[in-house]
Amino acid sequence: MYWRNNVLATLAYYDVFDFPLKEEEVFKFLFNFEHLSASGDGRAPDLGEIKAELETLKSNGAVNFYDGFYFLFDRDYLIPLRLRREKIANKKWKKIYRAVWWLKFLPYVKVVFASGSLAMSNAEELGDLDILVVVKHGRIWLSRLLISGLLSLIGIRRRYNQKIAPDKICLNHYITNKSLLIPYKSIYTAQTYINLKPVFVSDPQIIAEFYKANSWLANFVLNFNISSRRHEGKKILGRNFLAKIKSTAWEMILNSKLGDWLEDWAKRWQIKRIEKHKKQDPPGGRVIYTDEQLEFHPGSVEKEIIEKYNQRLIALGLDEFAVEKKSET
Repeated sequence: MYWRNNVLATLAYYDVFDFPLKEEEVFKFLFNFEHLSASGDGRAPDLGEIKAELETLKSNGAVNFYDGFYFLFDRDYLIPLRLRREKIANKKWKKIYRAVWWLKFLPYVKVVFASGSLAMSNAEELGDLDILVVVKHGRIWLSRLLISGLLSLIGIRRRYNQKIAPDKICLNHYITNKSLLIPYKSIYTAQTYINLKPVFVSDPQIIAEFYKANSWLANFVLNFNISSRRHEGKKILGRNFLAKIKSTAWEMILNSKLGDWLEDWAKRWQIKRIEKHKKQDPPGGRVIYTDEQLEFHPGSVEKEIIEKYNQRLIALGLDEFAVEKKSET
């Protein structure tokens, strides 16, 4: 029963998302309590140990099992719900590839990750498509302007004032190749970032560098493995010969004083718009706009998700671990 609490906590967290787990997913997402200074030797289990733990928990009725999925609280109805959402996600994956295909012609785009419910293949019909974009250091504002403009032109960008935007690209997070560290740490952000799926990659090394920079994830996820992350996309787009020529030509033009001027202009113009919108944002979210990171989650559900997770831990008798908090802004 060495891994009992870790397994139950993992299932409890994903229960908040109505997401039953396969045994290999329990192993992959397995919670680590090290960030709580909880007892443990820091050793990560192998898959065989987790299979054995799940079998024991199933035998004594602590967890439920049906059709290859483990879940809690007799919520077997979550299995058809997950399968239905996977079908929805498969359709949305096709749409995000069509959208991201256009970005390969733009300069400075290093990596595009799918994030959120799409990355987990747990999508709903009315859901949008969250992405995290890694761009060249020193060109984050110009890159955002070009990406937003292009996706707006072809009608697939989610706009600020759209509450519901099915299948629109939500451009809510940019970082640069020299600012890969995500400073906001919680179980919510940890599970979000281990679930990222690369969709477009022009610089493969960035993926390994991203996870190396965010080695703190191992304090929240026991089986966090940097080397396994670079190939976790369903399908990964790259630049073909024509796209390389066009993007390189753009960079040759913009790696100049003209590009510096445009970067500064794009920054000033966008900050005015961001600060205007920020006055209307609900409290409790996170809006960051610097030369290193642009993050727009004004209505973040992080606090709500973590509170629900803590409540589930209490219901399971794991009160000592029900102390998780949202990341600091």
